[in-house]
Amino acid sequence: MKILLVDDEQLDLFIAKKLLGQEFEVEGFMEIEEAANWASVNSFDVALIDNYLNAGKQAGDAFRAIAAKRDPSTFKAFVLTNHVDDNQAANLLKLGFAGVILKPVSLEKFKQLVGK
Repeated sequence: MKILLVDDEQLDLFIAKKLLGQEFEVEGFMEIEEAANWASVNSFDVALIDNYLNAGKQAGDAFRAIAAKRDPSTFKAFVLTNHVDDNQAANLLKLGFAGVILKPVSLEKFKQLVGK
């Protein structure tokens, strides 16, 4: 399984890549544009996107940018966050996310959510 990871916090990106990289191929980006450009020429199975990104951007902005480059039916997208209320979670699901994963992400929790 190939994972596209977007997180503007360098430490969070590093930890998630190390953790998930134990069993999966992970490409990580701190910038939405870089992630979308990579997605335009690479296939992946899962996108993990931090909910709050730099410059006031949010996970929905990143999802839309990636989906503009790669058909969203070809991958599952999940939001990574420290906290989300029910209304926020419902709005994220309406945008096209398959679910929300609370940080810190664990390998076992990730595998349960994506069915691997």
